[in-house]
Amino acid sequence: MTTTLYAIPASHPCAAVEAALRLKQVPYTRIDLPPLISRVALRQRFGHGTVPAIAFGDGARVVGSRSILRVLDERAPEPLLFPPEDDERRTSVQRAEEWGEEVLQPLTRRVIWAALDRRPSAMQSYAADARLPIPPLAARLSAPLVAAAARRVNQAGDVDVRADLLHLDSHLRRVEGWLDDGTLGGEAPNAADLQIGASVRLLLTIEDVAARIDRRGAAALARRWFPSFPGRVPAGALPHAWLHDVG
Repeated sequence: MTTTLYAIPASHPCAAVEAALRLKQVPYTRIDLPPLISRVALRQRFGHGTVPAIAFGDGARVVGSRSILRVLDERAPEPLLFPPEDDERRTSVQRAEEWGEEVLQPLTRRVIWAALDRRPSAMQSYAADARLPIPPLAARLSAPLVAAAARRVNQAGDVDVRADLLHLDSHLRRVEGWLDDGTLGGEAPNAADLQIGASVRLLLTIEDVAARIDRRGAAALARRWFPSFPGRVPAGALPHAWLHDVG
C-alpha cells in the first residue's frame, strides 16, 4: 500500500514533510483537508487533530512534523535528515529543528491567519494546487468565517501578532547564525532546514512581511529548499505600525 500524507493546503509543517518524502523518494499520495475541518477528520483516523499526519502502507500512523521526520529517517535512511549519532552537528541540528517547530512554526501560523482574517479573499490562492473535498464556491463563501475562527484557535490576536512581528528580526538573526555555523544550509537539507525553511517561505507569501525580510539570508534559505509555494496575501493587509521595527 502507498504511504498517505494528510495535509492542509500551504501548511508549513506539511510542506516540510512533503519535501522530506520527495527527498527520500518515498512514493506517497496526498489528501488535502480544509482548515479546522481537518481536526475532526484526523481525530477519527489518528486520535489527534494535528497535521501533518501520515499513514504508512504497513498500517503505522504518525502525527506531527518532527515525529514524522524521525520515522522517515528510520524507514528511508538515505539521505539522512539528521546527522549520525557520532557527528558533532547532530545536537545543533536537533536544537534548531526543535526551535523551528516550537517557536517559528506557531509564530508563522499566527501571522498568516492574522493576514488572512484581514484579506479572506486571498485564502483561495493558498489552495491553488490542492484538491479539497468542498466546492470552490463554498470555500470562497466560507473563507471569512474560516479565517476568523482559525485566528481565534491559533491565538492570533492583535497584541500577539504585533509582538511576533516586532521580534521577527531577532528570530531571523538566530536562523542566520545557524547558517553561519553550518547547522543550516548544507549541500542537502536536514530536518532543521526543512522545518525552518518552510515557515519562512510561508511568511514570504505575505507581501507586507516579504517587503521587510526578502533580502535576508533566512529568506534565501527558504527559497532554496522551497522554490515555489502557493499563496499570496497582497500588501496592505497588515497595519504598517506592526511592521515598523521589522527588518
